[in-house]
Formats: sequence, C-alpha cells, structure tokens
Amino acid sequence: MHSMREIRRALLPVFCVLLVLTPAFRAALPLPPQLSDAEFWRLVSSSSEEGGGFISENLVSNELGYPYIIPSLTERVPAGGAYMGVGPEQNFTYMAAIHPSIAFVIDIRRQNMIEHLLYKAIFELSANRQEFLSRLFARKIEATVDRNAPPGELLSAFAAVSKDETFYRTTLQAIKDLLVVKHGFALSDEDKTTLEHVYEEFAKNGTELRYTVTMLPSGNRVITFLSVDEIRALPVQPGGAVPATAPNLSNAAISLALSTQFPSYAEVITTTDPAGRNWSYLASEEKYRSVRELQQKNLIVPLVGDFAGPRAIRAVGQYLKDHDTSVTAFYVSNVEQYLTPAVKLQSFYANVATLPLSPASTFIRSAQIAGPQPGLAQSSLGSIQVALDAVLEGRAQSWNDILRLPNPK
Repeated sequence: MHSMREIRRALLPVFCVLLVLTPAFRAALPLPPQLSDAEFWRLVSSSSEEGGGFISENLVSNELGYPYIIPSLTERVPAGGAYMGVGPEQNFTYMAAIHPSIAFVIDIRRQNMIEHLLYKAIFELSANRQEFLSRLFARKIEATVDRNAPPGELLSAFAAVSKDETFYRTTLQAIKDLLVVKHGFALSDEDKTTLEHVYEEFAKNGTELRYTVTMLPSGNRVITFLSVDEIRALPVQPGGAVPATAPNLSNAAISLALSTQFPSYAEVITTTDPAGRNWSYLASEEKYRSVRELQQKNLIVPLVGDFAGPRAIRAVGQYLKDHDTSVTAFYVSNVEQYLTPAVKLQSFYANVATLPLSPASTFIRSAQIAGPQPGLAQSSLGSIQVALDAVLEGRAQSWNDILRLPNPK
C-alpha cells in the first residue's frame, strides 16, 4: 500500500494543474492600457445583443442639467476604474470629468453603437476641437479659432457656415476607411448605411442638431419614421384629426412632437453649472484630448444591449472581474423608467448585481421632475449599491421608488 506521503506527492501536481485551470483560482489580469483592434471588435461583437427600437432618435442628448451634478460626481468617484453609460455624447462629458481607465456604452439601438463608431473615427482623425467640429458637422471655417476659446465661440463659428458637400463626402470616406480598412471592423452593409444616415444628420443640421421623436406608433400599427420638422409640416385638420398624409400617426404622437422643443447640440454643449462653469468634453483642449486618448486606445467600447437583456451588462461585468476593475459610474439616464413591467426592472438589477462594485460606485440619472436645473429633466446621483439592495430586498419595486432612495449630496 502507498503511504499517505506518497499519495500526497502524487496528488500535488494534479492540484497544481487545477489551480491553473480552475477559474476560481485564476488571478485577475491587469486592465490593458489599450485594446488591440481585434480585441475591441471581439468585445463589441461578442458582448452585444440583438438591436431594438426606441421612441426617439437621440443623436444628441436632451439633458441640460448634467453640469449641476458633475462637481459632486468628481468628489464622489475616483479616477480610474470603469465607466458605463447609455446614449450619445453626454458620456464623453462624464468621462472627461472622472477619467476612467475604460468605458462601455450600452444602448438597445444598434444605431447608437454606430454613432459611437462615427465619433471614434472623428476623434481619431482630429487633433483638436476645431478639427473635430469641422469634421463632425462637415463644415469649414476660414479662420483658426483660438485654442483656448470657450465652446460657445467655437460652435458659433461653425453655426455661421453651411455644410460643405465636397468636404462631407471626403470625410465620410475617410471615416469608413479608418473603421473598416485600418481598424478592420466588420461593419455590415446595413451598418454602413446607418453610418451614412447618422453622419448626414450631423452634416445637415450642424450645431442645431436636436433630439427628435421619430418612432411614432399608432396602436398596433406599423411604426412611422418622421422628423419633428416633417411633423410640423403636416397639415393641421379641424378638431385635431389625424392628417390624411400621416395615417399611421396618433393624435397624441403628433401633439407630443409638435409641443416638444428639445435643446440643440450647441445648447447641450454650452450649458453650465450654477457657478457658470462649462463641464462639457469640448470645454477645453485638455478635456477633448482626454476623451480622444481613450478613443485612440480603443478604450471606449460601444455595445448593443437591453439593460434587462441576457448578455451585454453581464459580459461587461465578467470582463471587469477578469481584470480586477470596479465600475465607478454608470450613466443610466432615465432608462429605468422604461423597464416595465416590474420584472424588467428586476432583470436589470439582476444584471447590475453581476458588476464589480465599490462603495463609491454611482448611478447618474435623469428624470422629468421639478427642480432648479434647466431643461425638461433633472439630473441626479445615486449609490448603485443602495439601489441594488433596495430592489433585491423588495423595498424598491418601481422607478418612482428608486427616485425616492437617498442620494449623495
């Protein structure tokens, strides 16, 4: 018979192999200082879900209250770690304020992912804010604006000129070449068509680009796509009847579109906190460069995903756990409002529970409630762990319950 010492000696190599192969014993890898093109696209494609729709085409944020909460955000959230967000450019402003090591933007609309790839290309092609805005809006200005000019001065310069069609075409081609040829991202023909649509909207509208209600359902009928300008142009019939030219639009949808005036890109970028400070990612060359560097290193990763879906948030959570990195801030805007019935809200928080968190991990929200901030909604901060505990323990079962939870000052 073998002695106990011999048995232990025989089992030791097996145990060592198990230590290497078993995930529970595997040491976390450090967060990479940059992602290769292949790793970036692998994260995008493997972590994304099927795309879905929404009631609007939010190519630009419609929130003006965000500067009011950024001073508190910078005090609460340390630099480094992982940022998560939803929607378009407002994410860049939060990144410029808190300086994450990596960022993930998750949105149910595949078009939002394509918009972020458009932004990525324009950031990479543009060494400064003036070049960035020139390419973003396909406009050229004769003079060079002072590098320390406030964003209002920069945007006013571009508002004064029209779209340059030749510049638009050459820039669009440069964007496609950078994304598809240089980076090797496997964009489908439909993705390329979406890219063209998004860029055309930026070029057509310039600094006046606005959030628009474009998906207007009428009962169970087919959704109709119209811009606010197109809806304004519809003939108004006596008694508020649905115009014959728009048989798929409900009276309520037309009323909503006609009565809502969302802020322009310029207004979103130039809004300030109560002290008059501009916090946008275009407030200075330094802020712009901080976001550009993340883009150049492939560290802003846009994903397609439903907050209550099965994969995107959980994939981010696993990636961050594998790299020993916690979520510092998660900009959810007012997405929780749309997670109905309650089971969807619970599914979202089940996903949040898979994220690596710290006591400082913070939700950034927006809600259409009364308050001192300008615009249609109020921005606020909330502890991710406080909200997670409240939902999992059944103390918060709705969007209104979550808004009543104690928030950091």
